[in-house]
Amino acid sequence: MNIKDIKKQFADNKITKQEFVLKMHEFHKVLFDFSTNLMGTEIAKIEIEDEHVIFTSRKTDFHPGGVKFYVDVIDPRVTPVDTFNFGVYEKEDSEMLYQLVNNGDTIFDVGANIGWYSNHLAKKLPTSKIYAFEPIPETHARVKNNIALNQSNNVTLNNFAFSDKIQTLTFYYSPTITGASSSANITENENMQKLECKANTIDNFVQENKIDKIDFIKCDVEGAEFMVYQGGADSIQKFKPIVFTEMLRKWAAKFGYHPNDIIDFFGKFGYQCFVSHNGKLKSFGRVDENTLETNYFFLHPEKHSSTIKKLS
Repeated sequence: MNIKDIKKQFADNKITKQEFVLKMHEFHKVLFDFSTNLMGTEIAKIEIEDEHVIFTSRKTDFHPGGVKFYVDVIDPRVTPVDTFNFGVYEKEDSEMLYQLVNNGDTIFDVGANIGWYSNHLAKKLPTSKIYAFEPIPETHARVKNNIALNQSNNVTLNNFAFSDKIQTLTFYYSPTITGASSSANITENENMQKLECKANTIDNFVQENKIDKIDFIKCDVEGAEFMVYQGGADSIQKFKPIVFTEMLRKWAAKFGYHPNDIIDFFGKFGYQCFVSHNGKLKSFGRVDENTLETNYFFLHPEKHSSTIKKLS
């Protein structure tokens, strides 16, 4: 029974005023439970508006907080909710990410989802230019709303994917697990919706938009990361951005490659692979069956020598 049902019971004289108040109080107590449990999390407050629930991030050691996000009731793993549930969003990797970016940087957020990173980076780095890419129409609409909510005027949002060639891809999507959207059915869920989405390449996008530098790429596209980098080989070789990427063996296998193929790809351009460990960059070799890490950083030892020295 929900609030609407209880109000109807009272309106229909099926419960007394006292019964109505007590039943409603059971719902109201949840608000106080949330207020107590917000402490110690990366979420500072939760606002309830007409038809909307908004989560606002808390200031941390690595970002200024105060960034707002609409939360959709249908997705139990949407980033702000996950952040409240587990305390901090990808704490170790987030701490490192925000140390690797600077004001004035050109940043690509590939697989922006609801815009958690794009909006936080926009606030932390107001003179930076952030390009966000989200191919799924419903998710694109959400990140668009969050960009508007935060007035993140230095974020340019794009409604397409990146791949190894310009094409149309079939994506698998579920509104209940938006973070698992991918151009392969990685979860093998028969209930996933199929969507046709446009895909560009990083190299073509850079050329079309006359982009003269890329300083940082964050890429989380549920297994298709290797194809993204293959389509951006010229730009990566030319600009040598720092790259923050997800690499999972089980997702990569759905696309017919291994995470070590990405390590080898960047190695051809002189890059080294790192993981974040206790606030420091730790050199990483190869992914094997014992590897626990899922997020990695690629830095170029010449271009990023001072950063590597500082954070190693």
